[in-house]
Amino acid sequence: MGTGAEATWRCSTVFATKWRRGKLSLVLLSLFLLCSAPAAPQKAKPAKKPASPLAQAAPAASAPDAAPAPPPDPLGRSTPHGCVVGFLIAAQEQDYVLAAQYLDSKKSPDASKELARQLQAVLDQGLSANLAGLSRETQGDLLDNLRNSRELVGTVKTEDGSLDIWLDRVQRPGEAPIWLFSSETLAAIPKVSGELQRPWLEGKFPSWMVDTRVFSLPLWRWTILLASQLLILLVVWLINRLVQALLGRAMRRILPETGHHTVGRLRGPTFILLLAANVQLASRYSFSVLGREYWHGAAVVLAVSGIAWFIVRISDLALVFLIREKSGSIAPERATFLSVAARVFKIVVVLFAFLAILSHAGVNVSAMLAGLGIGGIALALAAQNTLQDFFGGIAITARRAVRVGDSCKIGDATGTVEDIGLSCLKLRTSDRCVVSLPNAKVAQQGIQNLSLRDKFWVHQIVNLRVDTSAEQVSTVLEEINRALLNDDKVEKTSASARLIELDPTGLRVEISAYLMLPPADGARCSAAQEKIILAVLKIIEAAETGLAAPMQTASSLVKT
Repeated sequence: MGTGAEATWRCSTVFATKWRRGKLSLVLLSLFLLCSAPAAPQKAKPAKKPASPLAQAAPAASAPDAAPAPPPDPLGRSTPHGCVVGFLIAAQEQDYVLAAQYLDSKKSPDASKELARQLQAVLDQGLSANLAGLSRETQGDLLDNLRNSRELVGTVKTEDGSLDIWLDRVQRPGEAPIWLFSSETLAAIPKVSGELQRPWLEGKFPSWMVDTRVFSLPLWRWTILLASQLLILLVVWLINRLVQALLGRAMRRILPETGHHTVGRLRGPTFILLLAANVQLASRYSFSVLGREYWHGAAVVLAVSGIAWFIVRISDLALVFLIREKSGSIAPERATFLSVAARVFKIVVVLFAFLAILSHAGVNVSAMLAGLGIGGIALALAAQNTLQDFFGGIAITARRAVRVGDSCKIGDATGTVEDIGLSCLKLRTSDRCVVSLPNAKVAQQGIQNLSLRDKFWVHQIVNLRVDTSAEQVSTVLEEINRALLNDDKVEKTSASARLIELDPTGLRVEISAYLMLPPADGARCSAAQEKIILAVLKIIEAAETGLAAPMQTASSLVKT
């Protein structure tokens, strides 16, 4: 079974199924209207005017001789786009019997087949049109200042000027209106076809490459296609390398190391954009309308994808500059906010690129977005946790409770914030593990931001032995206070050592002081705290006392 016949058979099957369902729906509607109508009286009465339009429509709908709606066209000729594309596909597969059915011609079958072949040659050689722009509506384009039953496909340049390719909407008895190539256009096709010259490249190849076809295309065209694509890739690669060399040399002095890495990541989108430009240029020299349309569509998809990719990479490059201070250090507040904003921006760019590709493919984006408005409610209900994490991340960033690079404690996890994403916060702990915490839970929990401390607090509780005398305790307290006051890293007004509790296990002494060091410098603060603790131990030893031993419980004694 040929491709055209198979497509016709499939369309006919789908149509038959839909027609049976439509006929069943019509019968059910008629029964409903008959049942809902009031019962007829036993005695004849003068007819009265029905009170509602539904009562007027009921007899008409239930009438057995009501004419059903005509079925849709199985060959796709219901729209201008379907007519032109269907003809071109049938002609490319050399199924001119099927292709002749797209012509508004009253010639014999053999003459119609020849006319279809001539029309294919004319369109392939000189048609200037954008098939994606043809209307996909049954009524055609109502805003093109033409009569409703006519549609302009494009223009073919001839020796005498130009020839407009028209479609006409034809109404045949018992059938739905269909679009066909206009008889006015077909009348000029034989003359224009006789003026066409054979492609000059075809004569450069042996006859076996001209006669041999692979997927309905001559072998010599596949050879040219492969060679041209290899040439395009080579040219694009060379141009891309040149652009990257010039861009890297220009940005070398002003970009930090991460900026150099980001510029290197521009190679991908730059290559795609250059490839799209070359494919668009090569599409003009294709040997068929479908070939030109295919390469034009590929160029559009590559261009949209490349532009979106390039914008995403440029946003990364802008982020490198914006999160840095003049000194070159990273500003935590800006880094946290801009990283989240950059990710939202990337999602929007990708979404618009996707919609642009769908629109070029002929999808009604407005209707799809309207449908998503309703389906978005169900989607929001199904993705409640995801939405909570998303808005939780926005809340964390807006409140500035924590920033990238801050050392904090969230719940039971303590570490340095590495990233605040759209769904989770990543915390690197002291053992170099990364803990991912959902933004919704982080926003609800208490966050202890250790990096926002204005002072480092040295706080120690020391238990002296129970047999320590009061004189020894006084000596220990005086010496600890003197050591704190003599330490140049300790804030004098906050330094204190006090006896706070008499416990059966020992005498509890509280040591408290703030260091005059930046809290973010954890290494220096820890060293200063260590120095104070060692000084306290020496003071206790000098006072001839010691630390109390931990109290053992009965259970621990039994185990021992």
